Parts: sequence; structure tokens; C-alpha cells
Amino acid sequence: MDYFITTFCNGDKYEPILEKWMTRIKNKCKNSKCVIFNKINIVLKYGLKYAWWDLVRLHNNLKMLLRFNKPIVHIDIDLIIEKDIQPLIDLPYDFIISKEIGGDEAYPKECSSKLGFGICSGFYIIKNTAFKFLLKIFELMINNKNNYSDQVNIMNYIVNSNYNVHDEEIVLDNVKYINKIIEIDNIKICVLDFDIIVRDPIINNGQFGNHINIDNVGGTSNFLKYFDNDLEKLPLTCRCGKKHLGDNNQCKHIELRKSRM
Repeated sequence: MDYFITTFCNGDKYEPILEKWMTRIKNKCKNSKCVIFNKINIVLKYGLKYAWWDLVRLHNNLKMLLRFNKPIVHIDIDLIIEKDIQPLIDLPYDFIISKEIGGDEAYPKECSSKLGFGICSGFYIIKNTAFKFLLKIFELMINNKNNYSDQVNIMNYIVNSNYNVHDEEIVLDNVKYINKIIEIDNIKICVLDFDIIVRDPIINNGQFGNHINIDNVGGTSNFLKYFDNDLEKLPLTCRCGKKHLGDNNQCKHIELRKSRM
């Protein structure tokens, strides 16, 4: 076992997913051990302020990092792994995280407008060299009076600190990707190319994982279909045109799907 994979699973929306999610992880990620954080094995002591779950999972991930001294990979329960993630763990960075959808308008916009991109904490890899950095972030999260979001607190910290950003090209499975590398506090953060871990995926393009908003596809029972069926034969995972989500815009991704057929 080379690394741990963790997730947080709590509530009626997510608990029915766990069995399929675990099976997928075991089939794809051969060198890992999976740990589930839920109401059975953790104390939910942070209250119900927005993103309290981010505090719970980061707290437990840092505890595991100290105890086992092996990379800790957090993967959201609504993120379906498509390939062995070992090549991502092997990247020579201290903290590796997926990219948020939206470019320079990604949430939170006030930070992504400065960086030109956002981070998505639905997938991240912590190595022992990033412990001090993430402990600092954890303390900021606890003391944030607005919300506990790791995504918000990490991005706020970066844009208000001394940092450098540059692009770095890599090749995985004969596909070229361009990651963003942030140098800060004597560590290197790798923000993965969006096409490596795809938020609201539209097409199959060799990605390592598909991060699908459950509400975008109509709930848990529909989401489960994305484990067993071809992504491109299922409804689009974007918000476009979904009136129940408050979006009445014409979907801009339909033609992209058609062009692949």
C-alpha cells in the first residue's frame, strides 16, 4: 500500500453512493487503502456553519498524514475515478489539487480573477512536506467567521501572500496537459489541468476522474448510472437549461456532444 484515499460520506444524498464508489476505487487504484470519514468514526464537533465538512475531512487527513507518513488523497464521493491515479501521486509536488470550473470567474471570483483560475478541493493529494502549510490553512478555516470552506481559505491565503505561478507541461498516457504550479511558503502546489479531473464532464477524453454535481443530473439515483454507463450516452452533467436549478439558458454543450458522434 503506497497511499491512502479518503472521503467524507454523510447524509441520505451520499450514503447510497458509497458501495459503488468503493468498488470503483478498489478496481482502479491498486496500491491504495481507502478510509471513509462518516458519523460512525468521527465527531462532528464544528457545528453547521457552511462547509463544516471541509474542516472534518482536513482535520482527519492531517491526523492520518502524521500517523502514517504516506500521501493522503482526498476524493469527493461524487467524483468517479476512471483511471489509476498513481501517476498523479508520483508528480513531484507537495500539494496537488484539481482545478475548478469557470477559469478566472471560478468560485470565489475575487480570488480567481487575480490568479486566472480556481482550485477545486473535490480532489487533492497531501504529501508530508505540505503538512505545515495545510495546518496553517486549517487554523484559518476554524477562525473564518463566514465559512469553513477549504477552497475559499486556500485561495484567499494564496492571493494575499507572496507567490509565483507558472505553467508546466506534462505527458500522461501519451496526452499532453498543462498544470499550474504555485510556489508559496517554500512548497510547490500543483493545480491539475482541468482535463485531468473534469468538473461537470461533457465528453470522454481520457480523464482520470469525473466530478459530477449530483443535483445537476437529477439526484442520487441518476448519478449512480454514471458508474456503469458511457458518459456520452447519459444526460449532460452541466447546469445549462436545467430549470429546476434556476438556469434557463440554452445548453452550449449539446453541439459538442453531437460533434463526437
